[in-house]
Amino acid sequence: MRFIHTADWQLGLKLRYLSPERAAQLRLLRFQTVRAIGALAREVRADGVLVAGDVLDDNALGRDALQQTSDALRSFGDIPVGLLPGNHDAATEDGALARLELPGNVSLLFRREPVRFGAALVYPCPLLRRHEIDDPTAWLPERAAGEGIRIAVAHGGVINFSSDTDSVVPNLIDADRVIRKGFDYLALGDWHGTFRYNARAWYPGAPEPTRFKEADPGAVLIVEIDAPGSEPRVERRQVAQTHWLTLDREMTEDGQVDELRTELDGLPERSQTLVNLRVRGAVSMAARDALETLVREYSERLAYLAPDLDALQAQPRAEDLARMTAEGFMAAGVARLQSGGQPVDAHALQLLYRLQREACDAPA
Repeated sequence: MRFIHTADWQLGLKLRYLSPERAAQLRLLRFQTVRAIGALAREVRADGVLVAGDVLDDNALGRDALQQTSDALRSFGDIPVGLLPGNHDAATEDGALARLELPGNVSLLFRREPVRFGAALVYPCPLLRRHEIDDPTAWLPERAAGEGIRIAVAHGGVINFSSDTDSVVPNLIDADRVIRKGFDYLALGDWHGTFRYNARAWYPGAPEPTRFKEADPGAVLIVEIDAPGSEPRVERRQVAQTHWLTLDREMTEDGQVDELRTELDGLPERSQTLVNLRVRGAVSMAARDALETLVREYSERLAYLAPDLDALQAQPRAEDLARMTAEGFMAAGVARLQSGGQPVDAHALQLLYRLQREACDAPA
């Protein structure tokens, strides 16, 4: 039995921190990623594809997003695909999954009863509401005599991170109990990074990242199980269309601004790249100004740029001050800002430097 385990597609994701145009472009790329998963399923001759929850970003999606989802699902051809409701698209009365026009090879795993999936029996553990108080896998039965390969599919967390022992953690899954009941594999969703809980319980992670803090997203899992009781063989395969990078740089020399430009210039597919840029340290006012120019330029070239330059100090150097008119009120202003010692003084001095530079560089 060979199948693809994926989860957390979150099709229709809002991406509110992007401009409307760029958000629309990245939403379209998520549908392209689904098609890439379909192509991979055909390439490896998968017996099926299990999507362990959060196929859709929310239950209020409009017809346009639902139509795009249906179209993308047709790329799987005749390979069986099972869609499990998660916390974003729970199987409620207004559930968006139920409004999808599905091709014949795609089934909704809405019921807590086993379904035949190639050579295996799949036991779905759907979320019937966004937050389930009880373990959604609690209903799973023990292995019956003569039963073949058994796969459970669920959406939720397997580790309680709460320090409050009296608090109720929704959608909490006892993965060890599932395996003890004789399941060969537990296909999990909810965590957006690839995570191996044990040899038989995995999270594939989101095939497209949703935020910079996610650890190891962008992939699906190819799972092979030879026979009941055999340990699964799991291969991680990257499928993401977008690239999410965090660049944390400490600058102590002006030339490092040029190095950063070279690094950004070398990024492939910049229109599909999102960068979280943090810069700290100290450079000259000229270098700080060049860095801010670089940030403005790449904010238009990248899909998204989140710059944090607050920890980068601009230290006035002789060559910086030489460019500034040191006469009359300008000289007094520069001297006062230099001796101020407050962040606002340094910022004002930087702005004064930039204004002076732009005035000097402007054509007559």
